[in-house]
Amino acid sequence: MQDQIEFGYWNIRGIAQPLRYLLEYVEIPYTDKVYNIADTEWSQAVAKPPLNQEVLANLPYIKDGDKWIFESQALYIYIAYKAKRPDLLGTTNEEQVLLEQVKGVLIDLYKGFRSLIALPEADYPAKKDEYFNTQVLWIIEKLNKFVQGRTWSAGEHLTYVDFFLFEVVETLEAYKPGLLDQFQNLRKIHDALAETPQIKKYLASDRFIAKPFYPVGRWRWW
Repeated sequence: MQDQIEFGYWNIRGIAQPLRYLLEYVEIPYTDKVYNIADTEWSQAVAKPPLNQEVLANLPYIKDGDKWIFESQALYIYIAYKAKRPDLLGTTNEEQVLLEQVKGVLIDLYKGFRSLIALPEADYPAKKDEYFNTQVLWIIEKLNKFVQGRTWSAGEHLTYVDFFLFEVVETLEAYKPGLLDQFQNLRKIHDALAETPQIKKYLASDRFIAKPFYPVGRWRWW
C-alpha cells in the first residue's frame, strides 16, 4: 500500500479546498491534518523541529516522507507529478497558456470576493451589493464567456485549474444561491467535475468540509 502523505491546513475550506479535491480525484492516500484556527496548535508546531527548520513553513503544506512542500501553487504541481498525472498541468502548450489565463482570472475573482467580505462591518450592509456588482460580477461574466464552448476550463482535458474553478463556483453559490444559473458555462464545468466518481464520493463523505469557507468572525461572511 502506498504510504500516506500529510496535507495540512486550517479547519476551514479556504485556499486549500481545491487541493483537497485534487488529492481526492487522483486518489493519492493522504491524511488531512486539520489545525484549529482558533487555537495555537500551528504556531506551536512551527516554532519547534522539524518545521522551525523549514524556511517557507506555511499552510497549506504537504509532508511526503521527510519532504515538506509549501505554497499552494506548488502543491498543485507536486500532486500532479506525485500521481503520475502531468496531463493535469496541461497536455499541450496551448492548454498550458489557457490554464494560466483562467487561473489568473480566478485569482482576481478570489481577491475581489475576499475584499467584499472584508469590508468594515459598519459599511457592509449598505455597500455589499454595490461592491459585488461593480467589483466581482464583471469578472464572473468575462470568465463565463472565456470558457464558452470548452469541455473544461482550458480545453478538452481536465486540468488542476478546474478544481480551483469548482471551489470558486461553490463559494459564489453559497454566498448568492442561484447566481450561477445565469452563468451556464461555469456551471457546466462545475457540475461535470461534481459528477466524477471521486469527487462525488468525497462530497458525500464525512471528510468534506461544508463550512466554514473562511475564518469565522474574521470577515463579514464565512
